[in-house]
Amino acid sequence: MRITITLVLLLSVQVTLFGQERYKVVYDFHSDNIFYYSLDEANKVRDTLERPRFKKNSTIEIEVLNVNPFAVEVNTEVSEEEIHSSTGTGFNFGSLLGGIGNFSSGGLGLNVGGLAISDTVFSRGARSRGDALSNKFEDLNEVAANVDALKSTLLSNLKNPNLTKVEIAANIKTIASQQEDFRLPDPNANFYAYLSKLQMIAQTGKNDIITDIKLLKTDLDQNAIGETASRGELMLRNSTYTELDNMVQSLETATNQTVASLEAIENLYSSLEGSVFSRTYDYFIESDKSNIELEFKESEFSSLGETGGSTVIKKKNIKIFSKGGFKINTGVALTMNNFEGSSREYYINDEGSIASNPKDYFVPNLSTMINFYPVISENFNLGGSFGLSIPISSNINGLNFLLGPSVFLGNESRLSLSGGVAYGPVDRLTGGLQQGEMTTLSTLDAYTETVYDLGYYFGISFSIFDLN
Repeated sequence: MRITITLVLLLSVQVTLFGQERYKVVYDFHSDNIFYYSLDEANKVRDTLERPRFKKNSTIEIEVLNVNPFAVEVNTEVSEEEIHSSTGTGFNFGSLLGGIGNFSSGGLGLNVGGLAISDTVFSRGARSRGDALSNKFEDLNEVAANVDALKSTLLSNLKNPNLTKVEIAANIKTIASQQEDFRLPDPNANFYAYLSKLQMIAQTGKNDIITDIKLLKTDLDQNAIGETASRGELMLRNSTYTELDNMVQSLETATNQTVASLEAIENLYSSLEGSVFSRTYDYFIESDKSNIELEFKESEFSSLGETGGSTVIKKKNIKIFSKGGFKINTGVALTMNNFEGSSREYYINDEGSIASNPKDYFVPNLSTMINFYPVISENFNLGGSFGLSIPISSNINGLNFLLGPSVFLGNESRLSLSGGVAYGPVDRLTGGLQQGEMTTLSTLDAYTETVYDLGYYFGISFSIFDLN
């Protein structure tokens, strides 16, 4: 007994394992194409499915490709069963939102044209130092402008749902390569080294300028020793001191903004490298037909936390049709039953002999059918029907039992065409009477009885509701 139970359990497990299959549905966000595959035991693609019908109680892996997680948020809704997202997104947008708004609004924007560098206040040597200072400001402004271009390009690309991960990285490196500075490494070789070097150049440039400003102030102090200056010269000297102090303060603020922008660019680029431009979901199909709706909305990162809700970019419906399983439903049918030679009408003719006429015509019946079939497709299935029918005739009494194959048509297989064996009431002679013999009886009512015999039927039915 124990061995028998063990064998039954093992057989049940094997049937369950072999009955399950794995499939994969791939949707490309960019091309809007859908591909269907069957998978082997190692989850590798085994075959491409042109007209997919998925075996019921199987797992379907749904993969969405080329969806930019920075720009697009994907919401899923399935009509029958809840679909579960794979764990982990590899990116947290909320942590970056706060730092984006703190990017520098554009180059350093420092203007040295108003600096009062004149021969009256400075020596002629200081005049040349002031010219060199202007050149250093221009170099530093160029660095800041390049950083601003990097920032704008990266943010714009990250918020573009139509760009791939490779395209975004290539675009930012192309912008970086456009700055001609022998001190900068190739951004295509190592983008992080490029950003670090750019940050060092900005800091070094700032420090050099501050050093030159200090030297200018020293020249200003030395020229003032033992010199009798007019009121106008004193006012000009004091204005120059103030201008230099303000320049140092602005320089510190602007350089800090540039460094902060470089750090944010590095943070975003690192997030880009670690992000996955795809989504994977698992769906266990149990129903006959499912609709998985993918809704692509503007992400929180793309809208930078703006109010008004996310804009729906696109919606895509993935239709899932199953095969297999067994359906039982009931239906109301109109059938035509015929028993041909088995059913006859007996009477006594004018010569006094027993005669009969065959009831070889079709008799309409109102029937109740139980339909059963394995699921093949959405609109066409083959199975069988069993039913009971009542003749729509005043001279025929009794129930008919119907059994035969059926063809189920239409959505949800509501309409069915069936035909097969009918088992119903027919009349027979009793009392030893035989057809063709002479008799003195005036009627045969007492010498006929109803018996059941085989015939056939054809019918059309409409299903009412599912039993299974």
